Amino acid sequence: MADLHTTLVHFELEQGKPVQISPLVRRLTADNANVFTGPGTNTYIVGTERYVVVDPGPNDQAHIDAIMAATGGRIDKILATHCHEDHSPAAAPLAELTGAELVGMKVANHSEYLDDTFLPENDVVDGDIVDGDGFRLRCIMTPGHLKQHVCFLLEEEHLLFTGDHIMQGATVTIIPPHGGSMKDYFESLLKLKGQGIERLAPAHGHILQQAEQVIDELYAHRVAREDKILGVLQQQRKGTVEELAPLVYPELEGDITRGALAILWAHLQKLVEDGRVSRHHEKHWIAGEEIWEILD
Repeated sequence: MADLHTTLVHFELEQGKPVQISPLVRRLTADNANVFTGPGTNTYIVGTERYVVVDPGPNDQAHIDAIMAATGGRIDKILATHCHEDHSPAAAPLAELTGAELVGMKVANHSEYLDDTFLPENDVVDGDIVDGDGFRLRCIMTPGHLKQHVCFLLEEEHLLFTGDHIMQGATVTIIPPHGGSMKDYFESLLKLKGQGIERLAPAHGHILQQAEQVIDELYAHRVAREDKILGVLQQQRKGTVEELAPLVYPELEGDITRGALAILWAHLQKLVEDGRVSRHHEKHWIAGEEIWEILD
């Protein structure tokens, strides 16, 4: 997805330096920049005297020290949008240092991509309220990037901490075998509309304003990609993910990235769930009514 330049709010993105983005919120970017995290994971510090930390980030001592310095250790709660390794591993050491309560959802399965050290006493559910020192955060369940993904709405500022549900400058990678679901993602995008959200604070990249416009554009982008996949299938009649990828993503020169393959896989899985595509022998994705004519 192209950058939504008209919706960006530019505050300095500098690793290790707290940046005030609103009266109640500072952003602290971890030093873990790469192809998947962009400039690094954004940790958000909410409050003025006592604090709630959203997405504490990787278990990196310099980042933990920066969070402690920014808060003076006065952290009441630590929230994680989800338990990927760039979002939640700093929670356990921070809780040990401060006695803060962990809030979010535990992972439901184990893999090298998931953090099983984030262990809140109870999983949050949709609509739960997290009370801070003079502010409230409302939990909005947003499965898609991961089944156990939750966004947090700072009601006083109409600001949504989106984790990896919405990122600035890139579409979210969804990997079905590791808990992702494109069908859930479509539904979770629409769920955010009408919630009183004005700005989006992603875990990667800059703040986005005009929240509903961003949501609409993301949804339209995913629909257009799905339509393109269906068009390719109608032409090819069948194909593996690897065979279809160069036709769906001709703009990607050379080796197709793992991320593109994962997103294509997720789209195809959604189309199977929608009954618009069929699957044969784990290899072939076949469009609609022609399945019986072309099975090998």
